[in-house]
Amino acid sequence: MFFKNKNNKAKKTYQNIIEISRSKFFYLDYEVEDNFEARFDLITLHAFIIFYYYKYIGINKSSFSQSLFDLMFEDFENNLREMGFGDIAVNKKMKAFILAFYGRIAQYSKGLDLYFNNDDKELLEQTILNNIYKGKVVKKIYSKNFAEYMKNNIEHFSIASESVNIEKNFDFLKFY
Repeated sequence: MFFKNKNNKAKKTYQNIIEISRSKFFYLDYEVEDNFEARFDLITLHAFIIFYYYKYIGINKSSFSQSLFDLMFEDFENNLREMGFGDIAVNKKMKAFILAFYGRIAQYSKGLDLYFNNDDKELLEQTILNNIYKGKVVKKIYSKNFAEYMKNNIEHFSIASESVNIEKNFDFLKFY
């Protein structure tokens, strides 16, 4: 019963991530392109914040974060199938998504480690430009605010217990 409850909470948290990632604010005010890849990147960024929170508080393995990861990739696969991709194409695309996801996670993690430990946010801001904006020239304040948003949410989540965050579906702070 406990596992089922955590899985239901992971679903609600994932829905929260989807809603935030679809916020018009990102696309209108922060000039993120409105396409499948950019939505993938915003979902990945928000999921990463939760995964990094676990690292930040010293929990290496969490059934909740694993459930969230599983739901996210199940949703990606379902979306590909709804777009008309067949089994072989879905498998190839899912492998590409997983590689892209882990690459982004590794870079975000390195960037946040530098930011938290050395107050150096250059790598994190560059990672945001590479992933969210695909290297497109945008206002410097965009990557700066994304970096602050990530750090502030992790600190916000670390103030509360894991159970409180799960109960609140990891209620993200508002973006600038």
